Amino acid sequence: MKNLYLILLLAAMPLLGTAQSKITAPTAIWPELQLSYGLGENGLLFLENQYRINTDKRYNGVKMLGNFERVQLALGYEHTFTDHWRAGAIYRYAVEDMPKSNFLTGFVRHSGTVKSLFFNKQAMVEYVNQEQRDPFGRFRLMAELGKRLPLGERFLTPSASFELFVNKELGDDNADRDVRTIDRTRLRLNLTYELNDKLRITPYFLRQTDYYFVEVGPKYDENDVLIQEGYTDKRNRISPIFGLEVKYAFNRAISTGSYTY
Repeated sequence: MKNLYLILLLAAMPLLGTAQSKITAPTAIWPELQLSYGLGENGLLFLENQYRINTDKRYNGVKMLGNFERVQLALGYEHTFTDHWRAGAIYRYAVEDMPKSNFLTGFVRHSGTVKSLFFNKQAMVEYVNQEQRDPFGRFRLMAELGKRLPLGERFLTPSASFELFVNKELGDDNADRDVRTIDRTRLRLNLTYELNDKLRITPYFLRQTDYYFVEVGPKYDENDVLIQEGYTDKRNRISPIFGLEVKYAFNRAISTGSYTY
């Protein structure tokens, strides 16, 4: 886990050096409420409720207390083993116009420091079950740097994180299909303000990039003479996202090493 940021950098390098077409998706807004409750000395139970709203109303096909692109509920548990190591599990259920999805996730998290900055590293393994698709696995690696700064009697915490997603079709070696090495990345900038020792709010900006292949058809002139063969092209879909998290801990102050922070 100490060298996770090197893994992220090395894994992202092929994305930076290869020609590929890019498209920009409409901006989305992601508000989220999270409640957590301490169990014993080292356990933490948390509940999340997230809404995803697209600024292009054509994507907001979920009619549930309004028009949303996606509504997601999550229930998780985190256990603290040492001052630096935590692990846990999360179940998420997401509703979109199509599909509905279930996620079973296990994660391990390490909190350390780089000079005066906190340095969190996280690895996740997910089992994803979606409508009209065979279940698949997903691996996620994340690294986060930030600093908790005093602001009067409160604290302000700016941070930045980068996360890689890799999908794996279960029981499929992908031998007959073109597969990107990395399926998604997320670059996220946060600014957390602690209203008190239990309530905090975090506005953030997220740049999500999805990597996949598209089939480009052949081109013909006005006489139906082939002028360009069809081909497979790499496509990057960039999604700008503005989010707001509101997190409340009922009976325990949360550290920056916690998943719920």
